[in-house]
Amino acid sequence: MIVSVTSLKGGVGKSTLSQNLAVCFAHMGYNVALVDTDTNASSVHWSGLREEDVPAITVMGLTDSNALRKNIQKIHDNYDLIIIDGTPSISKLVSTILVLGDLVLIPIRPSGFDIWATEKFIEHYDQAKTLKDNVQAYFVLNEYNPQANLNKEIKDALGELEIPALEATIRHRVAYGEASVMGLGVYEYKDAKAKEEMTQLTNEVLSILQKL
Repeated sequence: MIVSVTSLKGGVGKSTLSQNLAVCFAHMGYNVALVDTDTNASSVHWSGLREEDVPAITVMGLTDSNALRKNIQKIHDNYDLIIIDGTPSISKLVSTILVLGDLVLIPIRPSGFDIWATEKFIEHYDQAKTLKDNVQAYFVLNEYNPQANLNKEIKDALGELEIPALEATIRHRVAYGEASVMGLGVYEYKDAKAKEEMTQLTNEVLSILQKL
């Protein structure tokens, strides 16, 4: 199965979500590959920081649309799960990432700018659906605070779009940044609340994948 994590906006948590999903699935016993499509290569750098005493995750960088399409097919049979860490750009690469994914996750922060960016994204999503039947996509609320009025408004606004949001949300926690600079996911770190919410999100993603 292939999970594409993508958005047209930078800074929404694509790499954070990709890395932490990969870690959680690896701890569940899945053979996981993480494909970094951003020229910043955040996930590639992250992989170089991982120690040998944590589950192995294969990480590779593919920033060209044609290379991504050809190589993803070659490695598909060798892994239980491939996670594509998307790039924030309006390009052919984004469309390729959408079409390749069995499941597409779109991280979004509680910000008006993020909501506006979804309009362009949905255009790409609609185009992808003409190329591939049954493209399954979900928003993932990142840095979410259910007590803040803006956060509630953003969640309500998402409810009016054709793409639903996952029930599980990610809060604003320093643990995500601290774990990342050590080559870890929060599942492997000391923040129990971050570990719990990431586990809940991973289980929800797994439940969706099992129904595809």
